[in-house]
Amino acid sequence: MKITIHKDKLNQLVHSRNALIILVIILVIIVSLFFLNTINAGKLNRGLKIANVSVSGLTSEQAIELLKEDSKSFLKKEIFLNYKDSYYQTDLQKLGVEIDIPSTVNYAFSKNNIFWQIKSLFKYNIEPSWVISEEKLENYLLNNLSSIHQPAKNSTLIYAESDFTTTSSSEGVIINKEKLKKEIEKNIKEFEQNNIKLSLIKDFPEVLENETEKAKNQAKELLENAPIKIMVEDTEADTITKEKLLDLISFIPINGILGIEFKEETIKDYLIVLSPLVNHEPIDAQLTIKNDKVTTFALSKQGISLEIKDNIKILSEKLFTEKEIELKIKTIQPKITTDSINNMGITALLAKGVSDFSGSPNNRIHNIKIGAAKFNGILIKSDEEFSFNDILGEVGPEQGYLPELVIKREKTVPEYGGGLCQVSTTTFRAAINSGLEITQRYPHAFPVKYYDPQGFDATIYPPFPDLKFINNTPNNILIQTRIKEYNLIFEFYGTDDKRLVEIDGPHQYEIKEDGSMKASLIQKVYDKKGSVLINKTFYSDYKSPDLYPVEKNPLE
Repeated sequence: MKITIHKDKLNQLVHSRNALIILVIILVIIVSLFFLNTINAGKLNRGLKIANVSVSGLTSEQAIELLKEDSKSFLKKEIFLNYKDSYYQTDLQKLGVEIDIPSTVNYAFSKNNIFWQIKSLFKYNIEPSWVISEEKLENYLLNNLSSIHQPAKNSTLIYAESDFTTTSSSEGVIINKEKLKKEIEKNIKEFEQNNIKLSLIKDFPEVLENETEKAKNQAKELLENAPIKIMVEDTEADTITKEKLLDLISFIPINGILGIEFKEETIKDYLIVLSPLVNHEPIDAQLTIKNDKVTTFALSKQGISLEIKDNIKILSEKLFTEKEIELKIKTIQPKITTDSINNMGITALLAKGVSDFSGSPNNRIHNIKIGAAKFNGILIKSDEEFSFNDILGEVGPEQGYLPELVIKREKTVPEYGGGLCQVSTTTFRAAINSGLEITQRYPHAFPVKYYDPQGFDATIYPPFPDLKFINNTPNNILIQTRIKEYNLIFEFYGTDDKRLVEIDGPHQYEIKEDGSMKASLIQKVYDKKGSVLINKTFYSDYKSPDLYPVEKNPLE
């Protein structure tokens, strides 16, 4: 039996089949792209490389961490600069190259679209974002390749015997930096270290001898303006003489002729030297106490600080024309002003805390003095929680502390700031005696002679442990600290609300031959009506000092 299919019918079937195949392919592509988009969500495209380093499927943080380490080591790997038979060892970092990894990764993430996802499947590589410091590169060439890198010399001015004279210009030969940077770029693209061949080009001066006259006239006018008075708050702080002016100016090429400008770095150095003569710290209002009562106040005074950045601009603009220049300052308000202290209810001595640090080594005494000064003049508002560590701040050599013994990790070791627990212990005693609510206090690991009687101490070590208490009085509390011989004294001034404070102890018990012991201290506080405000016992469990051997000072 013979089956006959009409030709048009056959063509129709073929077209239908082809259309179906195309439709299936399109669906497969759409599904694939959707799948790629899903698995790449929040991650870099699959198959993507940056500087030939695979970052496929990494998050932004992971890619930055990986590339930062790679770029750091890459920039420090040695390469050689070659000119004729000479080789100069260096690395890209010395040549002034800086690679911006975060910007590169952000750029890569901006390409997280369908087109780039497909492109990344074919191992797409992105060049890292980088810059080269022209100043660093030029300085490196001048300092290390001066035998071949000899820039042209501009004609300039020098001052001698009360007049300016013109120096001669000359041509030079320098390394072709544009070619050098292109070779550097090749290395950076794929994080590869390839030696670089140098080539030289002629260098011509920008300023010739006949192009210095304008700068000479300007410089003469400037010197004729000297001396110049430098004023701060309408008071003469310094005088800029001709000699100082000459130190502050430099001659530079400007549009092919010699120009004159003030050197910002030199002006900055001048202002830094001037600052100690101008700056002064604010003075807090002080209390004069007689019979535990506040009777008179010493007036507070604002402090001032010279503004370095703003004054660089002021001097650069005004030194050419003005005979008297007022510098800008920043005022610093005292912590305690005369007005505020009169209205804060500080009328009586609430209580004091005292501790004896006699026998302390010099470093420990030094640290106690610095630490105690931090708390002098501190105000604690009513209902405010006081944190010793917050006020103390950072403890290190930058803050002036010296190495001394502290208790740490079952050892007695030297650290910067050793001895500050004398300050926290004295603060604790003043707070207890004032009837304040102690919210955090920790005893020392073992009995320390400086904190007798044992059980009345408070250890701190920023950020933890801390000493905290709440000002539960109706007004502000003012802390004043002083040292009398070998006694550290903390005084708390505020409003006497007629509370009664009873301290029972400290009592030591379970005292053993190895020096270990326990202690308890009870604080009871009653309001003026006799109702109990606080009834709290502070326990101390001291171990044997033998368990905390003294370690040799590694900081000396």
